[in-house]
Amino acid sequence: MQAGSYLLGIDVGGTGCKAAVYTLDGECLGEGYEEYAMISIAPGQAEHDAEGWWQAATSAVRRAIWGLDAARIRAVGVGCTNGLVAVDRRGHPLRPAIMLWDQRALPEVERMRAALGAEQIQAVTGNPAAPGAYSLPTILWLKHNEPETFDAAYKFMVPGGYLVARLTGEFTIDYSRACTTLLFDIRRREWYTPFFAALGIPREKLPRAVPSQEVVGAITADAAAMTGLRSGTPVIAGCMDTLGAALGSASVEPGDSFIIMGTAARVSAPLARPQFDPRFMNCTNIQPHRWLAIGAINGVGSSLRWLRDVVALDEQRQAQAEGNDVYDLITAQAGGAPPGAKGLVFLPYLSGERTPIWNPYARGVLFGLTLGHSRADLFRAVLEGPAFAIRHTVELLERTSGTTIASLRVGGAAARSAVWVQIICDVLGKPITALSGAHIEVLGAAVLAGFGVGLYPDLARATAHVVEAGIRYEPTPDVHAVYDRLFPLYLRLYPSVAPYFQELVELDLPQGWVR
Repeated sequence: MQAGSYLLGIDVGGTGCKAAVYTLDGECLGEGYEEYAMISIAPGQAEHDAEGWWQAATSAVRRAIWGLDAARIRAVGVGCTNGLVAVDRRGHPLRPAIMLWDQRALPEVERMRAALGAEQIQAVTGNPAAPGAYSLPTILWLKHNEPETFDAAYKFMVPGGYLVARLTGEFTIDYSRACTTLLFDIRRREWYTPFFAALGIPREKLPRAVPSQEVVGAITADAAAMTGLRSGTPVIAGCMDTLGAALGSASVEPGDSFIIMGTAARVSAPLARPQFDPRFMNCTNIQPHRWLAIGAINGVGSSLRWLRDVVALDEQRQAQAEGNDVYDLITAQAGGAPPGAKGLVFLPYLSGERTPIWNPYARGVLFGLTLGHSRADLFRAVLEGPAFAIRHTVELLERTSGTTIASLRVGGAAARSAVWVQIICDVLGKPITALSGAHIEVLGAAVLAGFGVGLYPDLARATAHVVEAGIRYEPTPDVHAVYDRLFPLYLRLYPSVAPYFQELVELDLPQGWVR
């Protein structure tokens, strides 16, 4: 089993860090996972302890390489969720990282629009001016609210670049994550200096932007001692998690489409032309003159995790006593409830929403609750709400791209739930193939590392070779008919309650949070 070369993929996710070792054929030899907690001391705030990323990564890597010859690991690739952490010259964090779900930078969005122009931001970066999902509002928030942190920061890093810096000592950001700063020219693939000048941000506070597959450094002696990796092992710049998922699902060419279900969900498709719909996040792809459209949906895995932590306390105790997975107990009950959850509709906007509404004020809604609803109905509604959000995004992607998405691939931890995948399949009315590997972002990061060091001469062939398709789900016609009746109500519900979200948020905000 240990003959030949290995690749290591790491993904810094929204709830934990994953690592896995693969052969060049895509066989997983070992994996590790370490969870960390979200820090939220006030409504709308979402932070991570960046030092916790490093500790979780070292633990996950050690578990992944246990019993393997680390000398056979030819390259390391790192993928990541989005967030911003200010670091010193050693790469150590100056404060907790501010994550994509955080909404404190809302006032800075208007400042950006006034200084740069919303249309100019979209034209240069291919993305809309928005908080959380993009780094620039957070950088400005630090500049205006924590000037001591802003001045002391040697670099502003994203999670993947931060981990690469801890592994190699090199401060970089890959092109795909640079696109989510709103300071990067998505077509020219370089920092857009007029934005820095207009906002008073020193250019040198951002790391060097490089192609995702570029080898930027090697495992240092200190990092080797912490992780068990061999000193000198090449490390590539890495990529955003969704781009890693595209590689890990073999969705490389225009016409491919996939759903990655994690803390957030992303419905994505490669683009052959630089046509950037402002309702989607957009980033560079690996190949020149290729991009990736991303429908980013916040409240998917996070909604289920909220259900687990707040409602499913009995299921937690039962799972612990029986040695079962609590999510299996939750989804099994949901599977016993009727489609449509007896008229209970869930808007999964527990932390605002990105695609397609781009409303950071949006909040979750349970609509239609009656005395006749059971726990199983509630559980099912919380699974159906994200499925409706996915359908909303898929249909928008079809309209904007002018293509019909006949079927999709789905990956991520939630793809292991037959109940949830079937619900999504029935809501969409399209076949879905659940990928066998639970952590496709990690596989994608590993394959990208192999491509970066020349072990794969052709990326499309490499991904097709290593990605293993799993179960194919077909929509159930009578169940899809139920959802077809309910989906228009889901679409009308948000506009009906949207005017009240900002008022509600402003009532709850701590003093000084709004202008």
